[in-house]
Amino acid sequence: MGFVDFVNRNFLDGITNDTSYNHIDMLTYVIILFICVYAVLKILNRLKIEVNEEFVIATIPYIFMGSIFRVIEDADLLTPPVKYFFITPIIFFVVFAVSFGSLLLIRYLGKLGKIKNPLRTYAVNGAVLSLAGVFILVYYSSYNLNPNILIYTLVPAIILTGFVKRISPAIGMAYLRSSLYSFAIFSFMLDSVTTYIGTDFLGYTNKHPFSSFLPSIFGTGIVMIPMSLILVLLIIWMLEKEHGKDGNEGEKYMIILTLVVLGFSMGARNLIAIVFGV
Repeated sequence: MGFVDFVNRNFLDGITNDTSYNHIDMLTYVIILFICVYAVLKILNRLKIEVNEEFVIATIPYIFMGSIFRVIEDADLLTPPVKYFFITPIIFFVVFAVSFGSLLLIRYLGKLGKIKNPLRTYAVNGAVLSLAGVFILVYYSSYNLNPNILIYTLVPAIILTGFVKRISPAIGMAYLRSSLYSFAIFSFMLDSVTTYIGTDFLGYTNKHPFSSFLPSIFGTGIVMIPMSLILVLLIIWMLEKEHGKDGNEGEKYMIILTLVVLGFSMGARNLIAIVFGV
């Protein structure tokens, strides 16, 4: 019973009750994430699917789709047991199954000559699924829309990203001007800005123990904005140092995709939830 109680207390209760994470499940999920990242990379390599900039960009709509359906669950539009599939961490496996399944099907149709540009079709499919989620949220949600929040969140995130992009050559990191690195930075900025606004002004709570630690010390979530920026820049710097010109390109882009998943999935979810007042 001791082991069962441990699992229920630290893992299952958080999913069934959709409560805050603890240090044990967070560390476990991070370890599982990196194991899955390398496993997926191996599978893609075996299937001879190139992981490059175009692939990462084409996958972004599926990340947005996951954020939308996470908010649909937040809005209580789903009931058990279906809702459990849209709560972290299970939703990551659901989104992976949808995106990977779509990729394989579209790739197969491409080999049959029925699709001229499989990667573009893959991206469009993700965009269509995302729009379907938006329509569900708009149609069934009874919450009050707050579109003004788009200005207060997107504008600061875009300005900060543009500032980093502009000064990147001066700090010896000109590679930050690439579209993927810029989007990764924007994703982390969107997450931290929306978290700050949501927790400091709109009564939302932070479910992540690591990202709520510093705000609890300083008394404000604004401290997460510079901390998130430092973190993402440090990761990118290490990535470029380790996987520079002679590094494994597939592994490099897979890590960039992971960065985007971590930042954009949470940032987009925060933004959508605040806009819809969920």
